[in-house]
Amino acid sequence: MHGTAVGDDAGRTQLLLRRFWEQPAEVKVTTGEGGHGGGDVRMLEDLFAGPPTGGSDPHGRAASAIDGARSLVTALAANQSFETGLPVKARDLLEV
Repeated sequence: MHGTAVGDDAGRTQLLLRRFWEQPAEVKVTTGEGGHGGGDVRMLEDLFAGPPTGGSDPHGRAASAIDGARSLVTALAANQSFETGLPVKARDLLEV
């Protein structure tokens, strides 16, 4: 969307519940402050304010640097697998 004109409905969230034999019903979705259901504010707090102190991550689900590295290696393995059509072991991509 960068550099292009967008309509009034850009970035909106809509959730339709479609039960069998019933008309679709819209479920209201709270968008929260800053977009992404309020996740932007929490993400910025984690990045710039340090580890959560119990308020923004009560369930301990924040990703660590190790989680980020694993995610990157998984993506690299997936891309190589797409290119070759063969299975790729993530550990084979690391030279450590």
